Amino acid sequence: MHILIGFIDVYIVGKFLYIKNTMRLKKLELTFTLLFCGVVRIGNGFAQEGVDSAELRQAGEAIEFVSNTAAPSVINTREDIWNIGASLGSAAKAGAVRAGDAGRYFVIHQLHGAEADKLDADVFGLGPGSAVDTIVNLRLIIQGYLEAAYGYAPADAALLSRYATVYNAVYRANRAYFTARYKSPILGFLSEGSEGLALRFDQWPGRTLMLIPLTTAVPGLQSAVDTSSIGDGRVVEELRKDEGRGVEDRRAMVDFKEKEAEEAGKAADEQKKANAAEQAGIQQEEQRINAEKERVAAGQAAVEQQKREAEGPEEKAAVAEKEAELAESARQTRQDEEALAERKEALEEGRQKEAALEAFSERKGEEAQAERASIAADQSEAITGRAPAATPAAAPAGVIGVRLAEASPRGVVVRVDPASGGVLRTSSITQVLARSYMVVGGRHFALAGAGNAARLVEIDPQTLETVNVGEDEMNGDTLLWASGNNLYAIVARAGKNYLALFDAKLQMQAQSARELHPWASVVFQVDRIVTQGADGTVVLLKAADLTE
Repeated sequence: MHILIGFIDVYIVGKFLYIKNTMRLKKLELTFTLLFCGVVRIGNGFAQEGVDSAELRQAGEAIEFVSNTAAPSVINTREDIWNIGASLGSAAKAGAVRAGDAGRYFVIHQLHGAEADKLDADVFGLGPGSAVDTIVNLRLIIQGYLEAAYGYAPADAALLSRYATVYNAVYRANRAYFTARYKSPILGFLSEGSEGLALRFDQWPGRTLMLIPLTTAVPGLQSAVDTSSIGDGRVVEELRKDEGRGVEDRRAMVDFKEKEAEEAGKAADEQKKANAAEQAGIQQEEQRINAEKERVAAGQAAVEQQKREAEGPEEKAAVAEKEAELAESARQTRQDEEALAERKEALEEGRQKEAALEAFSERKGEEAQAERASIAADQSEAITGRAPAATPAAAPAGVIGVRLAEASPRGVVVRVDPASGGVLRTSSITQVLARSYMVVGGRHFALAGAGNAARLVEIDPQTLETVNVGEDEMNGDTLLWASGNNLYAIVARAGKNYLALFDAKLQMQAQSARELHPWASVVFQVDRIVTQGADGTVVLLKAADLTE
């Protein structure tokens, strides 16, 4: 299907495509498309001759989506295409778990209370019969979904849809990343190799399961979609490879994150006021209950005395009536105490919500500030032709460590005020092996997860969130060792353990042939490594390639 639009709109869209390098058409090709086709396509023509092979991504270049450039066969309006996503979004907003046609366009929308340290997501799928074949119109479909499902303004939804497609392309088929970041039920909907978005349009139908990461998933909130994920370090690096360093979209995302921070800050203030009012109400109720308990206790003591002194039937009846009245008051007081306990629990939840909103607002503000500084540096370099002089970044207050869970060697990454011991920031990364946390060249690395889900991760010292996740399955108890810019750790392969060498990008460079003890240590001796084999013997390996 295709979109038929006026020549003015076509020119604007075409200019956008050229400037943003979404399709990276040459000016001549763009002019030809505008003058003779007069359309922006979604079509179902998958003819090989419609693909410009020169647009295939080369190593080190920016992500370039390959769209179909064959002659249109079906014409659809822009509204028709937007409505594909909007209809799915309306169903999701109404509570549908699954929406759409599995053979064409569909969304899986499920939220799960468990695994609070991981993300929920909407899984946006393109079935075998889906006809979208340009990145422009795929983004328009996603935009329609975000507008209808979460109430985003059109410009914000368009921005998020652009980031979402780049994000899903960056992490295409990276099962290890998705396993580390998303909740287990979400992973159950993903087919191996179909996670994310391929660069070529003819690889989309039946092989596309995009993830839209969620934080709150509450309609009307700016923070429904997790912008920290779709705009993470790897996504920004891809945008920076584009002509113009992707400044326009990056600046728009900075503005958006500042809106998120402002919204969360206001919500935190409102929650704080509500908590204060509830605390005052609880104190008043507690005082009333205590006074009532004292009254009942005094009355019961008096009734006991009256029971001993009562002689006639009338006196005894009056005492019994008073005793029943006090018993009913005591029963009501117990109910009031139970209700008060529930209010206290709710208040504690409100305080946790307040703290979470404040932390979220602070994190989004920091992310926006850091990215704005990065944009300014890129613009300065573009103007002067050289990188600006490095200025030491202000280090965040506090020290970083791992707060352990009870009776466990794993915990959550936190930044702590060394003077007071108070937690200044808590990461969403949990299950971090505390003994594995290390800093190499100013970069923070650790082992996160347990069992076959254990992976090496790089952690941003500013935000305390992951900026990279290794793809290799690790021994769940391995420590990390460093030599220069190289990392060493024990990997798991079919129940056996081997020493592996990783670069700073967490890509494995070498693996020992000899099986190691699962709890082996590593000692560096100049250019050699001394460790222990599975049979208990000493193993001597070359540090450069792990050969014996």
